[in-house]
Amino acid sequence: MTTIKKRPVYRVNVTRERDAWLADVPDVPGAHTFARSLSALQRSVREVIVLMTARPDDALDDFDLDLRYEIGDSSAAVAAARRARVEAEQAERASAEAIRQAVAELPASLSVRDVAALLGVSYQRVAQVRAEATRSPRPAGSRRKAASG
Repeated sequence: MTTIKKRPVYRVNVTRERDAWLADVPDVPGAHTFARSLSALQRSVREVIVLMTARPDDALDDFDLDLRYEIGDSSAAVAAARRARVEAEQAERASAEAIRQAVAELPASLSVRDVAALLGVSYQRVAQVRAEATRSPRPAGSRRKAASG
């Protein structure tokens, strides 16, 4: 069994002042930065965290950011939309795993079109999942599935 190491997460409070985005990282004393765009701000925040925590220069992607936008009346709507997006991504990953599991458990004698109809996905997706399953290592005793059309 592989142990997955949890990545550090830094909370970042983001505000807008005139024509700049300002960021404060409360968990890292002295970590403040600004930028004109949000994409540039994320890069700046990563750089300041690396500098203030004495991480190696190539560690810009070794941690996650929990961005919290404080933009007046729209803050709650933005937060709700971001939460919904995260939930949708989690649901998509769970759906993809459930599809892989179902394809693996259904008889290989079923056509990809029949499996697709059963699962409510395209036959191309079923063919892709079957192809991935034949390329990935299988546990001992598992049966080989033929890709049929």
